[in-house]
Amino acid sequence: MSADITSEKSKGLFIEVAGTDLQFRPVSVADRSPTGRQILGYCDVSPREDYVVLQWLPEGDIEELRSDETVNLDRQTAAKFIVAKADRLFRLYLSDRSLSWPERTISEAALRTLGKIPPAELLYVRRENVEDHPIAVGGHLSLADMGVENVYSRLAQWELNVQGVAVKFDKADVLVREALVKAGFNPDQGWIIVLKSRDSKRQVTIDDTIDLRSPGIEKLRLTPREINNGELPASRRQFRLLPQDEEGLTVRGLRWETIISSGRRWLFLQDLGLPEGYLVDTTCVAIEVPNGYPTAELDMFYCYPQLARRDGMPIPQTQVTETIEGQGFQRWSRHRGGIAPWRPGFDNVITHLALVEAALLREVEA
Repeated sequence: MSADITSEKSKGLFIEVAGTDLQFRPVSVADRSPTGRQILGYCDVSPREDYVVLQWLPEGDIEELRSDETVNLDRQTAAKFIVAKADRLFRLYLSDRSLSWPERTISEAALRTLGKIPPAELLYVRRENVEDHPIAVGGHLSLADMGVENVYSRLAQWELNVQGVAVKFDKADVLVREALVKAGFNPDQGWIIVLKSRDSKRQVTIDDTIDLRSPGIEKLRLTPREINNGELPASRRQFRLLPQDEEGLTVRGLRWETIISSGRRWLFLQDLGLPEGYLVDTTCVAIEVPNGYPTAELDMFYCYPQLARRDGMPIPQTQVTETIEGQGFQRWSRHRGGIAPWRPGFDNVITHLALVEAALLREVEA
């Protein structure tokens, strides 16, 4: 195409012309201000009365050039025209640009070309009072069924349910390992992983790739390969933490759950390792996450099984028991106080966990 255009430039003025397939070719013209009828003559179509000329403006709009209307050409830039057989024109908006189109349907590929829409974005038709309608890749949009359609694009986003946790991706091809990590599960724990769709289910491995474009993809279901060998059941995620919380807990290799019990939200840190000096080596730490978090502060923590020192010395301010899901958790009344108050926007689960670990260590330090 570039070689043809260069050749046409050497001859004088030229334009680029295409049909509705938008396959443009250079066409020589003899007039700097041709009319629409003259452009039809240059394109050698007949009978001219059956054809329309549309100019694709540099700004992105597409306008009709009537038979007696002139257009001023620039020697440096080839004007683009769409010439097609049509008895009427249809209107639509594409990314807030006004387009006239000579056919009752327009392909998704043509819309993508006209709007310069990158592959990472999907096309949607705006609808009132209902969800906007997606235009399928390789599909078409009917312009005759409704009024003036309004088409826009947005970054593609796909959602996958991973053992009850809804995670979103800006790409369609996702590694199973990546999905588990994003949902807060340890991918190396040893799962039996089943990919469920609307009509079927199949087992996948941690290194398989899921195509989220496939219709009916619903969820990944996780089951421990062998619970009896020390591996633990799949973690629960009944509410989401802050992204930095989930990432921080996962990076540290902690097995964590979020549950709602009797209307209260709890974060469980399962099998948290303890410093030497306690009768047990690990404990489950529960932290209440108020509805106002992260503006509302995290306060205190709770342990199950209840902790006791090896030397028999009592642990102060741990005498209250809180029942959570039928288990008696030992309340550790440890508060920030005025020296280190809660700082919204800075403090979170990870900074609170540092205080929890410091409190657990302080009780058994020599």
